[in-house]
Amino acid sequence: MTEMTDAMRRCMHREPTLKTNANHNTNNTGKTPIPQRTAGNATLVEAQVQSGTGDRILIRIKSVRKRLLDEDNLVSKYHTDLCRYSGLIPSDAPGICKIETTQRKAEKGEEERTEITITYP
Repeated sequence: MTEMTDAMRRCMHREPTLKTNANHNTNNTGKTPIPQRTAGNATLVEAQVQSGTGDRILIRIKSVRKRLLDEDNLVSKYHTDLCRYSGLIPSDAPGICKIETTQRKAEKGEEERTEITITYP
């Protein structure tokens, strides 16, 4: 089981907001952050072109475990809700997010962990 960080604990104890605002930030400082994209002049490799999600946010949750789970037990709800409550994603609705879960067996001596990658359109 993955140990919880302080940030994860804080996210679990936040009350969900009643307002439905895509620009709502739970750590409201009076400013809404604007995502910055890095400019690149290299061509996209084939894998990057094929993995596009259109206009949805792609959330990839990868579990590294000593014992693999049955596919139906590898649930991403907890991690997706943490991302939503912390303001990393505005919503986990199907029209806004695409969620992919994978797992792999940990190498000998490797610690168990969960890796979350968020790709914005």
